Amino acid sequence: MSDVTAPKAKAPAKSFGNASLTEGSVRGQIMKLAGFMAFGIVASLISTLADTYFIAKLGTHELAALTFSFPVVMLIISVSIGFGTGVVAVISRTVGEGDQASVRALGTDSILLATILTAIISIIGFNTIDPLFKLLGAEDAVLPLIHQYMQIWYLGTLFQIIPQVGSSVIRAHGDARTPSALMGLAAIINAVLDPILIFGWGPIPAMGIAGAAWAGNIARLALIIMFAIVIQRGMHALAPISFSAARLKNSWGKLLHIALPSTATQLVSPLASAIVTAIVASYGTASVAAYGIATRVEIFAFIYVMAIAIAVAPFVGQNAGAKRFDRVQEAISFAIKYCFVGGVVLVGVLALSAHWLATRFATDPEVIRLATLYFYIVPVSYAFAGIVAVSMSALNAMAMPLSASLIGLARSMLVTVPLVLLGSWLGGMEGIFVANCLAAIAVGVAAWWWLMRAAYPKATAISALAVQAAAE
Repeated sequence: MSDVTAPKAKAPAKSFGNASLTEGSVRGQIMKLAGFMAFGIVASLISTLADTYFIAKLGTHELAALTFSFPVVMLIISVSIGFGTGVVAVISRTVGEGDQASVRALGTDSILLATILTAIISIIGFNTIDPLFKLLGAEDAVLPLIHQYMQIWYLGTLFQIIPQVGSSVIRAHGDARTPSALMGLAAIINAVLDPILIFGWGPIPAMGIAGAAWAGNIARLALIIMFAIVIQRGMHALAPISFSAARLKNSWGKLLHIALPSTATQLVSPLASAIVTAIVASYGTASVAAYGIATRVEIFAFIYVMAIAIAVAPFVGQNAGAKRFDRVQEAISFAIKYCFVGGVVLVGVLALSAHWLATRFATDPEVIRLATLYFYIVPVSYAFAGIVAVSMSALNAMAMPLSASLIGLARSMLVTVPLVLLGSWLGGMEGIFVANCLAAIAVGVAAWWWLMRAAYPKATAISALAVQAAAE
């Protein structure tokens, strides 16, 4: 259903998860969604840390093999996040419109498209392991270990993307509690299976690094089964599979309209990060180590940003679909205020604990000095980085993916990389930190202006045209 289609005369239907976001307290619903999403994000991080912890006990070569896999893994994760963004945006809007038949069809067709996509990725990836990782610089001593891990991992590519789609379908209906709880359970399964399959236990032989891949696949397969039970039996949110060309063209066209620009933005972000890391590397090992420490701590600091941005998507989607743009504006305004408050708190916390944090990860005085300096400078921009994330999420949910992608590209590549180059030239590592901070502030201000001065009025105008068309 396009933006200019007249709304149905009946009131928007309740979501299948009985979590309609088109009524009730805006702030309460946003905070509830964000809280559950923060839990899910932490669970995912714990799962990743468990893999790294146990594989590190195998030896340096095994840990190196896992490290080499990260760019490929992040590529697939970027695809799954981009696709999931499209699923949440399209289905949540359709839930708000009250078109239950279309909601069910979109749910089924999104899973079907994701299955086809992952099958293609699996086949290509499985047959290009050696040449790809040689290109990435893997040594001969590490390649066999990479092969052991990635063969199993590629067999489970389906288990990487489908859970993201399943989670997105449920969140689009306004339920963040269920996917977060199931993700937490899957993380526990992964963490329990890791030592058993890596080192062996009883009749189970030690599989080494391949055991970590098997543990992840089994945990994600369990997650798929749990999602399937919830989506179909609990929510009745899927239609029968159909290979009708008209239905698939309609569903896939809507999904890809959001998913393709979002995925492209997700894919550019790691490239921009690699460029900035290369600039930092020109200042030596201590600079790279300090930057690595700071950015890893930043991942945990940013959980509040990621959670609120993820929460905004289904809320804005449902209310935009229901033409409740008063609630859309209130939600966005609250999310921006939330980012500012959280950003101010983090500035204080990281400034007070900067040196202590740096010394937890390093002993080299130069590494400690640079990491501490990072924590003094860059967190000033965290509130604006949050506004960028919220703006992208809201724009995608309002079916404005190109605007969202432009903001994302500006943050990762178009503004950040040139400013970091300039900062490096003018002030070395200190200049890089200041440039990173200024880039986030500049893009955050631009994103806020665009969202409040252009996107919201446009969405309201579309709603008015739809109501006028219905009256005529």
